[in-house]
Amino acid sequence: MNDNTNTAKHEHPISDRAQRWLSLECRGASDTLCAVGDAAARELGRRTGPLPLAAPAAMLAFIIASPQLTQDWLPVALLFLIMAGAAFMRMRIADQLSRARREELTELARDYQACVDLTAFSWGALIGVLLLVHGIDRLTELALVATVGLLAGAFTSLTLERTLWLRFNAALWLPLLTITGLLIWQDSDGAWLLLLVETLFAGFAVLQGQRMVRDYINGLITNIRLEDAVSKIADQRSELRAHRERLDELIARTHQLSYYDQLTGIGSRHHFHERLLTSIDNHVEDGQRFAVLYLDVDDFKAINDTFGHDAGDYLLKVVARRANALLRSSDFAARLGSDELALLVHDLSSDDDITHVVQRCRDAIQMPVRLTNRSVSPRVSIGIAVYPEDSDSAQGLLKAAESAMNAAKHGTKSHFARYFAEMSRAAEQRLTIEQELRQALEKNQFELHYQPQFDIDTGNCCGVEALVRWNHPERGLVPPLAFIPIAENSGLIDALGEWVLTTACRQAVAWFDGGLQPLTIAVNISPLQLLDPDLVATVGNTLAASGLSPQLLELEITESAIQTHADARSTLTQLRELGVRIALDDFGTGYSSLASLRELPIDRVKIDRSFVADILSSEQDSALLGTIIEMAHVLGSSVVAEGVEERAQAELLQRLRCDCVQGYYFSRPLPAAEVTRIAAAAGRPVQCLQHPRPACVTTD
Repeated sequence: MNDNTNTAKHEHPISDRAQRWLSLECRGASDTLCAVGDAAARELGRRTGPLPLAAPAAMLAFIIASPQLTQDWLPVALLFLIMAGAAFMRMRIADQLSRARREELTELARDYQACVDLTAFSWGALIGVLLLVHGIDRLTELALVATVGLLAGAFTSLTLERTLWLRFNAALWLPLLTITGLLIWQDSDGAWLLLLVETLFAGFAVLQGQRMVRDYINGLITNIRLEDAVSKIADQRSELRAHRERLDELIARTHQLSYYDQLTGIGSRHHFHERLLTSIDNHVEDGQRFAVLYLDVDDFKAINDTFGHDAGDYLLKVVARRANALLRSSDFAARLGSDELALLVHDLSSDDDITHVVQRCRDAIQMPVRLTNRSVSPRVSIGIAVYPEDSDSAQGLLKAAESAMNAAKHGTKSHFARYFAEMSRAAEQRLTIEQELRQALEKNQFELHYQPQFDIDTGNCCGVEALVRWNHPERGLVPPLAFIPIAENSGLIDALGEWVLTTACRQAVAWFDGGLQPLTIAVNISPLQLLDPDLVATVGNTLAASGLSPQLLELEITESAIQTHADARSTLTQLRELGVRIALDDFGTGYSSLASLRELPIDRVKIDRSFVADILSSEQDSALLGTIIEMAHVLGSSVVAEGVEERAQAELLQRLRCDCVQGYYFSRPLPAAEVTRIAAAAGRPVQCLQHPRPACVTTD
């Protein structure tokens, strides 16, 4: 009700001003008012037509029908000439109104108004003269009927502007009413009745005409606003279409950069990870063994130094093409690094099959290649890891193959080696850590360190990431990579994760109560925690118990967790509904489908440290990172880069428009007490990259 009242109050003055558009100056007026004036002026020209000729024609008829008028021919002729001239001028101006430029419309409409005033006054004066000469007889009655007809015609053409209509009626009726009043003073029969009729007609004309003006102008305002809304919607649709096309281009470009190596044309490291994960998933269904072959070009640095980098690039292309040519459609080849390739080979029923593939690959690659008029026989060292014997994870399999490759490079004449793992010792070590983890939870041996995150442009501390440390009574502080995977496999991750979440939220509130500005605190959520149906309730209860504002809590979810778990989107949406921010952690490690990121409620993208580490040495990684940052911004997400350890990395990230950074170049993970000092110091604006080392960096 109140909204409708306020709208009515706002609309009323706009309508009133629009009804008097002849007195409106567009300079300083709203676009709607100017558009109303332009449209009404043109409509005035279109509606006029030959109508102005009716008045002088009728006047001529009355002059002919009344010989008495010729006795005072001079004023009568003058009135006729004024009316005829005004009528023709009115028609001419009307024609110009329908074709004039916008800036000419208002002035022409005012000239039109002057012509209307002259026509109406001439007509009213002539009818008044008839009344004086004839009195109230049949001829004057016909003249009054003609006046009503003239008024009816005016309703169709002049009820477009209030002032125009009021002035027309004033010019028309004032002479008539004045002369009728004179007849009353002369005691003419029927003069009082005539005055009453004229007054009624004049009042009706004024009121009805104003109503028609109001209805026309209000309808015109509605149409103009509707057309404007339709135009804006069309513009927005066009912008949205262009936005989507740009986004699709970015995704296609990112896909090309992320999934294919730009030098050799074979797959990228990220693509290889995805294919490897797919092969692991397929193994559950078909049980087929497959192998990862890790290839490293021997003496590649010497080749670059001797023949130049262009020759080295050409050699890599040849090696990649030869290796890829040996593979079947189900196999896959990728470039992992500078001179390192990986092959994913399926359908291996025995170790002899593996050896046969490796020997064929080695022999094909060793065929001579012409480099700057010299023949070179490239050699590769090959490491072999077989799933599931050597590892049951993608990372483990790659690591095993790389270890075997290093062994082949330094310890075998055949230049290839199969990985052999000490499984019993590793299993015993995992069991020991699992038992100690249970005791650590009971004895409260865990503590949190916090790594500050800094705005890359201002140097302000904009948040911290909570990192759990195990304060082992014998081994000291144990980093999370040494025990988090075991906690996940043993089912202890839920209890540990809840402790981390609760402790981090309480610490954030304690910092605020201690006088620090509010800091966003980021907490890692493991893939298994994301599967927990009670995760949303746990987060909500923790926020309520600690008193932390939900907007200050950021939950970091890995790419692999989102891609692996079908319910991840629903869980993330529910967390967002609590007000919590969501960050996509370890972005760039190759697990995600980039196209699907548009469908996820992500507030921040965290670039993985392994990706940041290569941006100075790899133009491809630098270009890919710039595209990812741009795409994240298009999607409305901010970007933070992890693992920044060099000034040059920070400067490049700043040029690529990364939002925030964290890493040892700025600060190591710190106990809570030290964060207080760092955050307080960094709270003052600091241009971090203006100095050899930022003011916010810890030196201990």
